[in-house]
Amino acid sequence: MTPFSKIQGALAAAALTLCACASAQAPLTKLVGEYNLASSATVPASTWGYSKGRISVKQLDERHLLIALSCEWKREPKAVCGDYFYAQQRDDGLYLQDMNTFAMRVYFDPASRKLTIISRGADAKQSVRHDVFAATTAPLTDPALVRRMKRELSNADSKENRRVFGPYTKWDYQENRIEFQRQDLTAP
Repeated sequence: MTPFSKIQGALAAAALTLCACASAQAPLTKLVGEYNLASSATVPASTWGYSKGRISVKQLDERHLLIALSCEWKREPKAVCGDYFYAQQRDDGLYLQDMNTFAMRVYFDPASRKLTIISRGADAKQSVRHDVFAATTAPLTDPALVRRMKRELSNADSKENRRVFGPYTKWDYQENRIEFQRQDLTAP
């Protein structure tokens, strides 16, 4: 016969494990949605920014997100502008893929539902671009952004990319964590 305290301890451990798993998965679902460009600025000031943009974040499975960006450059509106990234939920946070993300940092504020991307340039001035995207429920209607979003989603799902780089589930996600802004720091 099992003593009552052992059963109670086992139930408490199971509940703690369940809560830990739920809290570890929480950031993944909080980020899912559509975001419109709210601002794009560079230091020092330049035209290396976006005049318009849209980010779409989709959940692929219980551990992975697809982040697709369609945009328009201030200095050259007709030039190709867009990208896609994968993110993976790990025990200690949500991480961007390790490929081509070394020069960027991503921050998310769950309270305001704002996504901020800070990118370092490779130019002589060592420019830094600060792009802020705000959550939206409005459909994407701008023809250029719609076309570019379709291209990025198609690229993300490309059989050739999977053949060359392997499936996103096998990629490394260790170097670049998506930082969630903590709300409890301002609580009294």
